[in-house]
Amino acid sequence: MLIQNHKLVAETGEQAVPFLDSPNKSGTINPKYLVIHYTAGRSAQSSIDWFMNPQAQASAHLVIGTDGKITQMVPFNKKAFHAGKSKWSGLNGMNSHSIGIELDNPGILMKTGSKWIAWFGKEYPASVVIEAKHKHQDTAAGWHIFTEKQIEACIKASKLLVTHYQLADILGHEDISPFRKVDPGPAFPMESFKSKVLGREDDAADIFKVKVDDTNLRSGGGTGFAMLAKLKKGTKVEFIRNNASWYNVFVVSKVQGLNEPEGWIHSSLLEKI
Repeated sequence: MLIQNHKLVAETGEQAVPFLDSPNKSGTINPKYLVIHYTAGRSAQSSIDWFMNPQAQASAHLVIGTDGKITQMVPFNKKAFHAGKSKWSGLNGMNSHSIGIELDNPGILMKTGSKWIAWFGKEYPASVVIEAKHKHQDTAAGWHIFTEKQIEACIKASKLLVTHYQLADILGHEDISPFRKVDPGPAFPMESFKSKVLGREDDAADIFKVKVDDTNLRSGGGTGFAMLAKLKKGTKVEFIRNNASWYNVFVVSKVQGLNEPEGWIHSSLLEKI
């Protein structure tokens, strides 16, 4: 992909990047930051339709579906309405200072019995849910994971944006609107994402290997959480964050039957490489 005239343009052999001109935008900006969101919607298309509705008064520069498809809705030099009331590093109203990427994701899920239900009533299997505590909350909740294709597309687009506009940092909506917003939430691997996009040595994620065979990869930080897979000795994982002695990790090595390679492992079962 390339950025031309403040729009993403696919190169030969790449998937086209549709541009839909959202009415929900205003004047020219000089972006300094990239802000990551989740849509908390039913689908990428439903979120795109909403951002095209003048009554919504909401928009983002990019929407990325679970299949990795990118749709642009606002030129990168125009103000999109993605941040709302927000501030960061002395700047107020981050719509005027940032590019916003929305990732298709239903967001927080409520557990009813053994079922996970989104706010709009759709049911999701436990295999796509992690239970984790948000950094601004006191109790654990269910969070829908982001797909590998989605993360890869977001990394690719974000690298272009950071380089082209010399962006200073990548933030979550939860960072610029703390206690009002919780997206993209603990299911998004922000630290490893930033490391891959920004390429800073001091942001480089730690790599560990599993110390014993049949190590449980779980959906949350505790023995009461569902088991996602059993990992062999020597399996490499990338550290994302920790909750006390439990590490949230991204599985680097290929593991048969593991579709979404993110979970939790007790730190005693890991050895830093």
